[in-house]
Amino acid sequence: MPVEKNGSIVEPVDVQIGGDADFEGIAQTITADDINAVLLSEQSVDQRLETLKSMRAELEARANADFGNDMAPLINDLDAAIDQLSVRS
Repeated sequence: MPVEKNGSIVEPVDVQIGGDADFEGIAQTITADDINAVLLSEQSVDQRLETLKSMRAELEARANADFGNDMAPLINDLDAAIDQLSVRS
């Protein structure tokens, strides 16, 4: 860590936790809000299904590193959204 502050150096101690400058790390890149946004969007049913299935595949691929089982609720939400749209098509 630099001792002197230079105009271009950001000290981690000066960054607000959870702020816009926070690094994502292994944070969820797909949220329940994202799922609902796709489910309720004006895209065609086929486009929405394709997007939801793609989101599910991404979470499924990351699930091997999910030791806290945090992705399971999102995968369940995606499955429910896919089922809901599949009934319409």
